[in-house]
Amino acid sequence: MARRIITRRMQARLAGAAVLTCAAAFTAAAGSPFLGPGDEVNISVLNRDDLSQDYRVRPDGRLSMHVVGEVTAAGQTPAALEADLEALLSERTGLPASVAVSVTRWRPVYALGDVVTPGEIAFREGLTVGRILAVSGGLYPRESEAASSQLDIRIADERAKIAVRQSAMVELHAQRLRLLAESSGAVALAPDAEFSALAGPEAELLISEQLAILRSRTERDQVRAASAQVQAELASQEASALSEQQAILREQIETSAKALQDLEGLLDRGLTSTERVRQLRTIYNDENIELMLSASYEARARQTEVNLLASVEDARRVRMEEIASELATVMSGIRTEEAEITASRELIRALSAALGEVPATGPLLPPEFRIRRNTEQGEQVLPAALNSELLPGDLLEIRRGGFAVAEPG
Repeated sequence: MARRIITRRMQARLAGAAVLTCAAAFTAAAGSPFLGPGDEVNISVLNRDDLSQDYRVRPDGRLSMHVVGEVTAAGQTPAALEADLEALLSERTGLPASVAVSVTRWRPVYALGDVVTPGEIAFREGLTVGRILAVSGGLYPRESEAASSQLDIRIADERAKIAVRQSAMVELHAQRLRLLAESSGAVALAPDAEFSALAGPEAELLISEQLAILRSRTERDQVRAASAQVQAELASQEASALSEQQAILREQIETSAKALQDLEGLLDRGLTSTERVRQLRTIYNDENIELMLSASYEARARQTEVNLLASVEDARRVRMEEIASELATVMSGIRTEEAEITASRELIRALSAALGEVPATGPLLPPEFRIRRNTEQGEQVLPAALNSELLPGDLLEIRRGGFAVAEPG
């Protein structure tokens, strides 16, 4: 009876693919993206609207900021840039500074090779080879392949899409847990059964990433609220001091008014001079003006206190509204991913049924992926797998596999 076997050459290629997968898994464990030329960041400085705006990292890796001057951004994470800016602002102004840095647009990545739509792809954290493959329309089909190979490719593509969708859904569930915790004021994340079942061994890592985001936002909000509280207390102290000053002024005005009344009586009897009366009246008027100014300053200080305290509550209310909106978006994304996964599974069943009606042509080799990355040491070429994560500016080369050579037995 005839049988089909894979040749030694094919076994070697499959073993090489396994090595590439291991190396790619190591590459996927890289840390957070670093800033580089072309990235756009939003820098928000508490109580400094003149400094709070969008900045673009120049080709030399630096950005210019009023008061601070030239700052090196390339090679730093947003969190590290925050710390540098806070230190520089404190050094320049002599006052504590609170800075928040967020990336509005990363450098794009590029997909080349055997994909339907090669080209530039917008970067976002967590972008993997599998997602780029999905965004690029999947592997480019070859007209010369047999009907079975076309079906194999379609099935492989759908399975890759399912893997991508499941990965995206796990991340969405992790975000859901963080948003629910933040809305309730919790400082810890408790994974539920649905998330744990989907995430598997990656659950702990994903939870730690979302927990870091939660703590960062909580600490930033606490710093801003504490700063506003301190300023409100200073405004309250200023208002109290002005109120005490007004009490003293009222006593002085009362004394001056009595003295002026007595002096005017003496003037009527010719016992004092007009100049003396004029001088006392000037003093009386000046004290009244000073009283009105003090009352105005007190009102302004108290209004400042009210505004600062209200700003903290407004910030909390706005954040709660943002969380509700983000949570609705996340839940919509989860439902979309679930529907797409169901559709892909149904298509795989249909394609598998059709595949049974055509002759087999041998095992299909897996596609090969390589990441070209510019570093300070020059260009690096890294083997990759579907779950390998890319960094801003990376170029992904995609080469589809052919069929294993089969021999009759």
